[in-house]
Amino acid sequence: MKKYLALLIMLIVYIDITVAQTNTSNLFTISGQIVDSLSNEGVPYATVGIALAQTPKQFIKGVACDGNGKFELQIKDAGSYVMAIQSIGKKAIIKPLELSDAKKNIDIGKIPMSDDAQQISEVSIVAQKPLVKVEIDKLIYDIEEDPESKVNNTLEMLRKVPLVTVDGEDKIQLKGSTNFKIYLNGKPSNLFSGQNVSDVLKSMPASSVKNIEVITDPGARYDAEGIGGIINIVTARNLVQGYSGSVSANAGTFGSYGGGGYITAKAGKFGLTSNLNYSNYKRPWGNTEITNENFINDQYYREINDGKAKSRGTYISGYLEASYEIDTLNLLSLGVNLYDGKETNNAENDIIMFNRSDAIMYTYNRSGEGKNNYGRLGINFDYQRSTRKKGELLTFSYRFYNSPDGSQNYMYINDITGTPPSHLANQWHDNDAKTREHTGQIDYVNPITPVHSIEAGFKYIFRQNLSHIKQYEMPQNASEWTLLPSNSHNDFNHSSYIYAGYMGYSLKIKKIGLKTGIRAEATKQDVIYKLNETMNFNTDYFNIVPSITASYQLKANQQIRLGYNLRIFRPSIWYLNPYVNDTDPFNISYGNPNLDAEKGHNINLNYSFFTRKLTLNLNTTYTYINNAITNYTFIDPMNPNVKQQTYDNIGKRERAVLYANASWTPTTKLRITINGGMFYDDLKSQELGASNSGLNGEGFANIQLTLPYDFRINMMGAYITGFVMLQGKQSSQYRTNVSISKDFLKQKLTVSLTCSNPTSNSIKINYSRSDEYFAMNNKNNIKIREARLNISYRFGTMKESIKKVQRSITNDDVKSGGSSESGGGGL
Repeated sequence: MKKYLALLIMLIVYIDITVAQTNTSNLFTISGQIVDSLSNEGVPYATVGIALAQTPKQFIKGVACDGNGKFELQIKDAGSYVMAIQSIGKKAIIKPLELSDAKKNIDIGKIPMSDDAQQISEVSIVAQKPLVKVEIDKLIYDIEEDPESKVNNTLEMLRKVPLVTVDGEDKIQLKGSTNFKIYLNGKPSNLFSGQNVSDVLKSMPASSVKNIEVITDPGARYDAEGIGGIINIVTARNLVQGYSGSVSANAGTFGSYGGGGYITAKAGKFGLTSNLNYSNYKRPWGNTEITNENFINDQYYREINDGKAKSRGTYISGYLEASYEIDTLNLLSLGVNLYDGKETNNAENDIIMFNRSDAIMYTYNRSGEGKNNYGRLGINFDYQRSTRKKGELLTFSYRFYNSPDGSQNYMYINDITGTPPSHLANQWHDNDAKTREHTGQIDYVNPITPVHSIEAGFKYIFRQNLSHIKQYEMPQNASEWTLLPSNSHNDFNHSSYIYAGYMGYSLKIKKIGLKTGIRAEATKQDVIYKLNETMNFNTDYFNIVPSITASYQLKANQQIRLGYNLRIFRPSIWYLNPYVNDTDPFNISYGNPNLDAEKGHNINLNYSFFTRKLTLNLNTTYTYINNAITNYTFIDPMNPNVKQQTYDNIGKRERAVLYANASWTPTTKLRITINGGMFYDDLKSQELGASNSGLNGEGFANIQLTLPYDFRINMMGAYITGFVMLQGKQSSQYRTNVSISKDFLKQKLTVSLTCSNPTSNSIKINYSRSDEYFAMNNKNNIKIREARLNISYRFGTMKESIKKVQRSITNDDVKSGGSSESGGGGL
């Protein structure tokens, strides 16, 4: 298969080059070299743009010079043109250009550029730009410049972003870790605050996204908690008057379908950006085989659980951002994020228990149905006050967030043979959990001089995590549910009061850049159990959190930067909720309301290199956490029949990361991207008497080809090795994807056909855990081959950008997600 795929790629490249060669005979070729007026040396990576003489500001062709200042571009038609040449620190040059059929090849020769003390204005160049840009504290992936953004959803585009991985189960990692946050336009969004992040990103058309930022070194203004990094999704907002938007629809062979719309508009001083999506999704039956061994119980020694599971659901998600420019110095902004979803999960399991002599002790069938209701509502209000001094800003912000998450879990027992060690009955669990939050924030930034800048701010958060649980039981021969007596954990109220202040300083002198700051945070937490007041408790703690990042411009196309930050990770309701999930009475799980916040030290070293055709980024990171929140499994010798799973601050973690991203564009019609890394983890827990270490890795490759007649083909492959956990490991996995698309109606209508994993119908993912008391092996067979059809249509006019608030609330303080088995987030 690999041989045929390689031959296919070579054939496509050959056809592409052949077609390109046959179409160049009637083109005008313009070449030359941009040189420094004093040294006569080439000016590297200057930009050259061509526009018609009658419309000199609308460029129809553009190119970046190479490292010696040389350029070459081609124009189709004869006529009168102007050539605009620009480079940072140089005076712009405008030259008239006449093209006639008498001469097809024009050598401009050397064009001298002189120094300019003032910064030049921005020029729009129509060419294939590098997809990745590097700044002092982040990497930026230019979604608008990627042709696949016209047809893909945002999750698929996220697979291409440096340092980000999306595995075969659509779980997202940043540098191999789940400890990160996703923002929308620089603000935390409730769209990405739950366990359904991947589904939301699938419903968001990539055509509505301008770029994706990976903030690897969060500064002092970001909350100290919850982030090893930030993925910031910046939506496209590029109008001054008028509107533009898109509508899309999709359907897949699993039976899933959906659609959505995006619009951005501006009328006078009022601007609006909105996105609304609907999805009806289905995940087909997948098989599982779980083997549990209990080393301290000879009678009930080995359990074989053979089952299958499927899920389906619907959800609506969207956001709305409105702004009003009171005048040139005052701006109001309102943002609303909404998510409402329902999901149903079904499972069928056959359980067989053996003793140590392999004699069957009992068997039974367990069928289950889970119904989950997810809700998220977030409202942001911002007022930004500018001054006559460029860059000086004062911002007042308020955020309200509400997240009701309810679940109904039903479990039915049938066909019991033998004698199980515990009472088995039909069960119904009603878990009503929610999070409410109010946040106020003030930010101030002042660029004192072109070299120095300062920032400061204050923040207050009041957050409540609530949980109320009802449990019902129905014996085998009964027909009605009986409400069981409530236990001490059934009514749980966890309140947090967080006060924070920060100061930051930035410096930029020639080739040197520096960002440093310090943040102070005080936290008060009250935990109340309404049914047992003797269990109530409260905690208070105070943290000083420093951060510093320095960069140095080695050459015009090379940069190196070094950063350090301290982060603390507060557990969310997924970790704190004491609800005991015992739908499988021999394998139970629950949260721990006594969890403390993690503390993590991070050191980042990054190197970037770029030319007109090649972009390279290398990142190394070292992380140390002394009290990591650890998801672990144990057997209580006093209750040897039951395997229990929960969380505690009992882990120490050291991680070393080497990550690389390279993008090569040999021609304007071909782009090859490679993204991957290696991770070494060393995990220890003195309390469990356990330790584990190992080397892991992941790799991603993507090929994009632009073909004649507005056809495009995209091929992607990814491989992820198994990652290490404190008590076990996960197996490796791979993913492939092939898509072909075609533009119509002057590129306003795009139709694409995508096949996920064409070489395999399913993927096998195995988990294993063990200690001196037990061993567990979980084998999953998940169907992944799917074909999808997507149609999108873009409409409207596009002009300048809507003005938006530059500072806002960033609540990134919560460690969220649930089980660390999702990969790298805990131990």
